[in-house]
Formats: sequence, C-alpha cells, structure tokens
Amino acid sequence: MNKKLSRRDFLRLAGVTSAGLALSACGVKATETPTSIATILPTLTATNTPLPTATATLKPPETLREYADALGIEFGGNTGIGYFQDWNPGNPEYGKMVPFFLSNFNLFADGWDELQNPYNPFRPSQTAFDFSMMDLYVKYLQTNKIKGQIMLIWGNKANTPQWLSKGNFSENDLLDIIENHINTVMGRYRGKIQEYEVVNEILGTPWESGNAYWYDHLGRNTDWVKKCFVWANQADPNAKLLLNDFGIEIPGTRIYYDNRNEFIYNLIRDMKNSGVPINGIAFQMHLYGLDFYPETKIPGLMDALSQNIQKYKQLGVDVYVTEFDLRLGGLSGTTEEKFALQGKVYGAILDTCLSAGVKSFTIFNMIDRLSWLETPENPPNSGKDADPCPWDGNYQPKPAYYAILDVMKKYYAQKTSG
Repeated sequence: MNKKLSRRDFLRLAGVTSAGLALSACGVKATETPTSIATILPTLTATNTPLPTATATLKPPETLREYADALGIEFGGNTGIGYFQDWNPGNPEYGKMVPFFLSNFNLFADGWDELQNPYNPFRPSQTAFDFSMMDLYVKYLQTNKIKGQIMLIWGNKANTPQWLSKGNFSENDLLDIIENHINTVMGRYRGKIQEYEVVNEILGTPWESGNAYWYDHLGRNTDWVKKCFVWANQADPNAKLLLNDFGIEIPGTRIYYDNRNEFIYNLIRDMKNSGVPINGIAFQMHLYGLDFYPETKIPGLMDALSQNIQKYKQLGVDVYVTEFDLRLGGLSGTTEEKFALQGKVYGAILDTCLSAGVKSFTIFNMIDRLSWLETPENPPNSGKDADPCPWDGNYQPKPAYYAILDVMKKYYAQKTSG
C-alpha cells in the first residue's frame, strides 16, 4: 500500500482507531471460516522470546519490545489490519513489516475501520457481519503473544456505512444497533482482545461538519455513551474499556481545545461518579513540531502534559497514549535539525508519560511511508515533509527511535538497580 491516499481514503484504510461503528471491529459471514488464515498464518512465526515472568529475565533486553515487556508497559504499533491482505510471502512488504513489528511492539492497535474498508466491509448491512479480517488479526495476536486494542463506536462520516447514514432509524433503533454491535464483536473475541476504545471522538472534528453521527443522533446528554460502556463491560468484564479522543492532551499546543477537554473530563467524572465501568482515557496525541520550536519550549509543555495526566488519573482512570505522531511540516532548517528536534520531543513525551504512570504508549502508523500525514490532503503541515514517525519509509530508525530506546533503557536501569 504505497500509493498516496486522500483523507477520505485514509480514514477508510487506517482510521484513527478501529472495529468501530462508525461501528467497526472486521469479511466472510459470521458462520463461515476465512480461507486466508490457513494460508498466511503458518508463515507468521514469532521472532521474540515469550513475555518475561515476574521471577526472572533470561537476558538483558535488546529490542523495544523486550524493554517494554521487562518494564511491564505496552508499547504499541497502530496500523490498519487491512494490511494483512498484503502480509503474505509474495508481497515485498511482508518480509519487512512482520519482523519489524514483532521486534518492536507488544501491542497491536488496529487502526482500521472495517465497516467501509476496501477489502471486506465488516458490517455490510444492519444484520450481516464479516469477521474474516478480524479473525486473522486475532490469530496473529495469539500466535505472537501480542495484546490487541480495537475501536468499537465512531461517528466519522467517511466511515459510516450508507445503510446507517441514510437509514431512517429512531433513537431506540440506533441504540439497538450499537448494543448488537458491541455484543457481537466483544462476544466473539471475549478474552482474545484485551482493550477496546469503546467510543471514539464523540464530538467529531471541529474543522469538518458531519463527523459526530452518534452525538448528533442520540442526544447531547451522552447517556448513550454510558450505555456503550455498560454493554461493553457486560460483554467482556475483563477487557479494558477506554474513551478515545484528541485535543485534550497538552495545554499550550495547537491541537488542544479547552472546551473539548472540559467536556471529556466532566463526562469521565460523571461516569465514575455514576459507577459506569470505564478504565481509561486515551490520548490520541497527534502533535506538531512547530509547537516545540525552539526546543526551550519543551520543558514547559512537558509540565503541562504531566499535570493533565495527573488530573485525569485523579478521577480514577488510567491514561493511555493511542495514536502518537509528531509532524515536522512547517519547520525550517535541515532534515537533520528537524529530526533532532523530533527525537527530543519523542523522548521527552515518553519520559514524561512513564514518569506520570502511563503504561501504554502507541505509535500511529509506525513508519513515515505508511503515515496518514504523508498525503497533502491531511492539512495542515502534512505531505512529504511531515515525516512524523520514529522510522523512515524504509523501516530505518530515526533519532526519535533512539530517543525512545534511551528512555526505556533509563527506566530499565532504575528498575533493575534496586
């Protein structure tokens, strides 16, 4: 999948999260067995040792995944499970992506919206489900001892199927559709997928209308959000249930909205006070390098991030980072200078998060070539100079990768020195 994608196509291909009803979660009818699993999965062998036990570590960590395992944190890669369509021995991407993923990540966050994906629409009609791609994804998780994280409910218009967006449904009809979706997806994968972004981007996107389908159709008192979490908890009481959003992460950056943060904070506080089962707030954390230039701004922004994390943790929820990237578009200077700044920000963000008790940190799209920001149709500051990931388009590490590694080494040394 090397072609450049429009914003609409990207949202279909790599979502901002996944399994969502925008509804989401993944092709053959539920009663069929996908044939692709048998042909692809036998070649997907794990290259890592099993997750370390609490008693001993056989050897010092070397890879990011080994460090994350040793530290007891989740270090995730977020990409669309549609890429499994291309992860076969006959595709050049296979020999790169699979070993790359297994050596770096212990969490696979599915950045795909399966309702409208170009391979296998997950829910092609109100009554039909297609689990082929999702089954393959789950088998991959189990084979390689990787945790899974998917999204359930999202109201983005580019990912809402026509049967839903053009249907004439009452409020009760829509609630039944959501409840059925949650029960069907989580019931099928109970105990196999560990984390769910139950609701994503409740308020939509401030720069584009029509991206808050559920908020617009189910009333603005958010009782429907609470019901989603109750249904999700009933479907799998052991799963971690998250509320995922952007613009709520770091006060002082350009994608931070006071009103949005206040809305999400008050909603979570109300949910906790009402006994609604929610485990975490998920910060997407799509950031701009421009906010951190000059680099003398970094310490102040890290203080703001740390305080914001603690504010949410005081509500009794954990904080997750689910879609981290740092676009470089708009920055002046040489490529080396921009990459150096990016590395400092990556390191500072991860260090601040770990220090504040964040135990799950995920990179969005992982390599520059696969990033949603590679297309100029995702402004501002996107395009060929965005370069938002720790690895370039050829899976080669950038300074951001080494900054991540240095932070993990620091915390590993602290853990083992005692």
